[in-house]
Amino acid sequence: MKKILFTFAAAALLLSGCGAKGEEQKQSGEPKIVATTMALVDTADQLNIDLAGIPSTSKEIPAKYKNVTQIGQVKKPNMEIVQSLQPTNILSVTSIKPEMEKALNGSKVKATYYNYNSIEKMQNSITQMGEDFDRKEEAKKLNARYDAEIAKINKKIKGKKKPKVLVLLGVPGSYMISTEHSFFGNLVELAGGENVVKAKHSDEEFIASNTEHLFKLQPDIILRASHGFPNQVKAMFDEEFKTNTIWRNFKATKNNRVFDLDETLFGITANINADQSLEKMYELLYEEK
Repeated sequence: MKKILFTFAAAALLLSGCGAKGEEQKQSGEPKIVATTMALVDTADQLNIDLAGIPSTSKEIPAKYKNVTQIGQVKKPNMEIVQSLQPTNILSVTSIKPEMEKALNGSKVKATYYNYNSIEKMQNSITQMGEDFDRKEEAKKLNARYDAEIAKINKKIKGKKKPKVLVLLGVPGSYMISTEHSFFGNLVELAGGENVVKAKHSDEEFIASNTEHLFKLQPDIILRASHGFPNQVKAMFDEEFKTNTIWRNFKATKNNRVFDLDETLFGITANINADQSLEKMYELLYEEK
């Protein structure tokens, strides 16, 4: 009987110790952060922020997060995995907020949405992230990169005529037109160009249009971007520009000013390589290197 009581007491003591440890971890204030896009993962890496979860991706993952749990697709995270991580913070971007809110519906998990639709808005988000996770100096240093690049481009474009630019965003089988409110449109303007397609509303990043209307705008340059499946999208655009008489007669087509954007530099939202994206955009618009 004494042996049984001793065993029970020892077990209770062990469990008490484990509980105290768990409570200690809970009270330590250490955040458990899940980032839902690679743009946020790369930002967190630059700010030296630990992550508990990252999106599943075929892109290069920063070495810091090679062994971090992957939570599934950007717009459709696996909520069982997410909740198993017991995150204190879920980080996402405003451009996919409707999809994320739908995914999070019914769970107790709340997300913080950062705006990455332009370089300036990304910089504001980086500053906010630095404040949220005590990385103010790292955020300031990262933002200085973009300030320096913008200042450099401003000097280059001073006094130059603005080329008129049309940006097409393709997915296999269809495409949309980029407006000045998209990241592509922001890069065009910062690099000294003019977006020929203007949005009617401030939340319109991409709109539908027809080639007849676009032909009337006569852009000097046509840029073709892809959102996933870049090889398929390029093949689609090549076929469209080869077989559609209207595209063949665009001034930009006749002058060989149609360019395909590299998806690693030109995503639908800004990322930490935005300074390189801006430099490349300038080179495309003015044919300078």
